[in-house]
Amino acid sequence: MMRNETMNFGKSAAPFLVHRMSHYAMAVLPVAVAIVATEFTARLLPTEPIALLMLCAVIFAAWFGGLGPALLAITLALFTFHYNLTPPTNSFVWKQDFLAVDISELPRLVLFFVTAVLVAFVVAAQRKATEALRRSRDDLQVAIDDLRRIESALLHSEMYLTEAQRLSGTGSFGWSLSNGEIVWSDETFRIFQYDRTTKPTLEMVTQRSHPEDRAAVQEIIDKAARDGKDFSHQYRLVMPDGSVKYVYAEARAARDASGSIEFIGAITDVTAAREAERKLRRSEAYLAETQHLSHTSSWAWDVRRREFVYRSAEVYRLFGLDSEKDAALRRPLHDRILPDDLPRVTDVARRAVREKTDFEVDFRIARPDGSIKRVHSVGHPVVNSEGDVIELVGTHVDVTEQYEAKEELQKAFDEIKKSEDRLRLVIDTIPTLVWRAGPDGSPDFLNQPALDYTGLSPDQTELGWPRAFHPDDKKRMLVTWSAIRASGRPGGLEARLRRFDGEYRWFWFQAEPLRDEAGNIVTWYGSATDIEDRKRTEVALRESEQRFRDYAETASDWFWETGPEHRVTRISEHVSEIGLVPSGLAGLSRWDIATDTESEPEKWQKHQAMIDARQPFRDFVYTVNGAGSPVHVRTSGKPVYDANGNFLGYRGTGTDITATIRADHAEEALRKAQAELAHVTRVTMLGELTASIAHEVNQPLSAVIANADACLRWLDREPSDLAAARRSVEWVISDGNRASEVIKRVRALANKTDLERVPLDLNDVVREVIALVQRELFSRRVSLRTELAPAPPMILGDRVQLQQVIINLVMNGIEAMEGNDQPRELVVRSRRDEAHGMLLSVTDSGVGISDDDADRLFKAFFTTKSGGLGMGLSICRSIVEAHGGRLSASRNEGPGATFQFVLPLHQEDLS
Repeated sequence: MMRNETMNFGKSAAPFLVHRMSHYAMAVLPVAVAIVATEFTARLLPTEPIALLMLCAVIFAAWFGGLGPALLAITLALFTFHYNLTPPTNSFVWKQDFLAVDISELPRLVLFFVTAVLVAFVVAAQRKATEALRRSRDDLQVAIDDLRRIESALLHSEMYLTEAQRLSGTGSFGWSLSNGEIVWSDETFRIFQYDRTTKPTLEMVTQRSHPEDRAAVQEIIDKAARDGKDFSHQYRLVMPDGSVKYVYAEARAARDASGSIEFIGAITDVTAAREAERKLRRSEAYLAETQHLSHTSSWAWDVRRREFVYRSAEVYRLFGLDSEKDAALRRPLHDRILPDDLPRVTDVARRAVREKTDFEVDFRIARPDGSIKRVHSVGHPVVNSEGDVIELVGTHVDVTEQYEAKEELQKAFDEIKKSEDRLRLVIDTIPTLVWRAGPDGSPDFLNQPALDYTGLSPDQTELGWPRAFHPDDKKRMLVTWSAIRASGRPGGLEARLRRFDGEYRWFWFQAEPLRDEAGNIVTWYGSATDIEDRKRTEVALRESEQRFRDYAETASDWFWETGPEHRVTRISEHVSEIGLVPSGLAGLSRWDIATDTESEPEKWQKHQAMIDARQPFRDFVYTVNGAGSPVHVRTSGKPVYDANGNFLGYRGTGTDITATIRADHAEEALRKAQAELAHVTRVTMLGELTASIAHEVNQPLSAVIANADACLRWLDREPSDLAAARRSVEWVISDGNRASEVIKRVRALANKTDLERVPLDLNDVVREVIALVQRELFSRRVSLRTELAPAPPMILGDRVQLQQVIINLVMNGIEAMEGNDQPRELVVRSRRDEAHGMLLSVTDSGVGISDDDADRLFKAFFTTKSGGLGMGLSICRSIVEAHGGRLSASRNEGPGATFQFVLPLHQEDLS
């Protein structure tokens, strides 16, 4: 292995050594060429051009090889120069004493050496700077390409978000408390029915609010502006056509980069949901009233949990219970059933679950006041997709009166044997339809209420009674009636019976056989009980169940339930839309399917602690692996307890928020790209100011050298002048600090740091910029005049970014006056603005701004320079607006243009 590494190192190092050797060979080559050229020119011309040719050789080596080969070329050239000067003057003749240096030739050799070293350093530095500028240009082009790709991705994300808002009826908005600016999405404009070109304001919201809700809406707005906290509320809007909308608004408070509070929220049109809720409540009220009038109640029994999951209010009234105090009790209904009837009721229910069939059972209950009620219960099993019975749904009907009537009827039957007239009188007075039929089933008697109901006469009983049944029920009735007669046992059936006015109503027909001493059936006695109200209640109950099922199936979210161990026990089919199979989630916990448990352990630890404490949670966001890509899920849930307070698990909803998360990530990427581009622009600008920066640093360094020499002279005196030496040292320190400040400002411009706002004197920032561009002003013959406000108030800003803006405006003014025959004067002014801000303007006397360019100056990638990128003014405007200010440009009355920006004052100065 070590041998392979050595071989690989040798292979990688070989090209590098060859490259470096070629640079040093390049140093030898120009010296050799210069020797030959010297020899030929010396023979043709009377002068000796060896010094100039050797310098050319050093320049060639420094440019193409670098500083190292240049130093080698200097050494060879110095040796050749000395060798050539040693008599005889010929470079191709061997000279015995060429190592001896004549003292008269020493100045010439020293001058040549110093000149060659300076030339080598300058040429090598120029070569290095050129390479650095080329690399900076390539890096800038790469950054611009990345920015374009990010902007394209952001446009696609915004398009997807707009379509999602349109489909869900949810709009978004933003509200900045610092400047009062409000931003609405297209869907928000649609909800409020305002024109898209209208600038949204708080007054537009209150104007659309319903008069009865307007005060509450205004109070919410005032409280949010005052406290800067999250808010949510629901209110009504009055549309221009007079219609009313219900909307729900929710917003979260956040702080922007400047520390100011802004609200980001969503508003949803919930009119359809409110209308559906209103209809549902009305339907439930109708159902409750119907049950109360008909003494019919409804219930639902969970087979697995062995408890009632639903009981209507009429159930509590029937059993003599309090719907509020006794709702938490698990077995209040069972305790009311008489012990003699309870086993039979339990057996019927178990058989219905086992055989998956409907059931009917009669039982007695004991009420708290000591009275006994008779109940007729009808149940229906609910089977899930796997074929298991999960619930029993049914009704309780108070049939106490019917039983009392039946008992009275039974007493009447006993009296028949004693007196037919007395029996007829009794039968005709009970509030029940009574009939009698022979052993063959043909009716031969109807009591008076039955005759009154059907409108038949006594002689029409045999033929008219069967014809009074509904045509759709007649066949089934005859089959059932035949089966009852064949069995010889009591039985019953449901059928519709026509009233005298032609209306059909549901009845429950019950038949009892009367036998003689031999056990033969001699006649059938029966009753017919009106159950129309109960049937309507059952239909209403089924419709209500279907409505709830439709709401769950059409909702965009999915519903879930977990057990005490926080494992999924039930989840709706909508979860398949994110790529998860509902059946595959059963028995799994939330953290079993999440993919961010390891990357965000603290979040999951807090969530685990919350659900272990059985607390409700809201808007918990985690990530799952959907159909091949990550899906962000937001879920909320609440704990569920049984009637005895035992913890059963959690029940809640889940929502796919992947589109929202991706939009947030795209926005963050765009912000980072903009910061990178601003940094690249500053670095590029520093490259353009290289000469000015070098001049600014050279001045204090020259002063340091001069003061240090003076200090040495004061110390060399006899006696030493320590006071003067001390002043010289202090001047050295002062000039050193001045050079350090220049370098510090250059480093600050080159560094890539986040926005850091501190109180600043804008005049100090202007003076620092002038020091950096002083060389550019001198080299381009531009005079600078400043008119700065005395003792200006402080502003809150980032020094480096504001320097970048001012440098850009000053350099643009300098470049605008190139080729101008008129006096080139640049004026920088600062003053306090009338709107409580500091204004800084840069005025030049250049070519000015054309009408075509006026509207495009601050757009990205627009430039009037042949070599410009078109990003300077665009970045300047972004920086100024990030500071809460504004940047503008205008044409002068004479030649030139004026660029100015206004920044808000520091709050402490305002107070």
